Amino acid sequence: MSSVSLHAASAPTFLQYLNNLSHWLDKAEAHATAKSFDAETLLAARLAPDMLPLSGQMALATAFAKNAMCRLANREAPDFPDVEKTIADHRARIARALDIVASVAPEDLEGAAERSLTVRVGPEQTMTMTGQDYLFRFALPNFWFHATTAYAILRHNGVDLGKRDFLLGAGT
Repeated sequence: MSSVSLHAASAPTFLQYLNNLSHWLDKAEAHATAKSFDAETLLAARLAPDMLPLSGQMALATAFAKNAMCRLANREAPDFPDVEKTIADHRARIARALDIVASVAPEDLEGAAERSLTVRVGPEQTMTMTGQDYLFRFALPNFWFHATTAYAILRHNGVDLGKRDFLLGAGT
């Protein structure tokens, strides 16, 4: 039985879907232009009153990607304060997250699967788990949740996105 490295299971996925997120923003801007409204209004859109808006979903997707790679590499993750106000700000945040993910080499994650990680999961709550459990049971599910919700918010608001956009991004 072959095993898949944590790097192979994480970095390519984060890179692809962060790029896809940027592609979805391209399509959101095109949609707003075609419908004659300010694309920035989409940043406040949400699926339900108690859910974060598009802006928050994108912020968390980027945070989970860069934090996962840094934590697994036993590095301090750079802080990304949630200060984005425009689509351009979000593009810059996505670009910073892409740079961080790309900076982690496969050898940086050697031994990460077995290493114990403690992460904050609330104001006064932490969770300790192995790197493997952290990636597969916490970081990736959270990344997918927030990326998918960002996609769903855009679709719900009429942006012309389909499954190919979700899976392939600009490669469609």
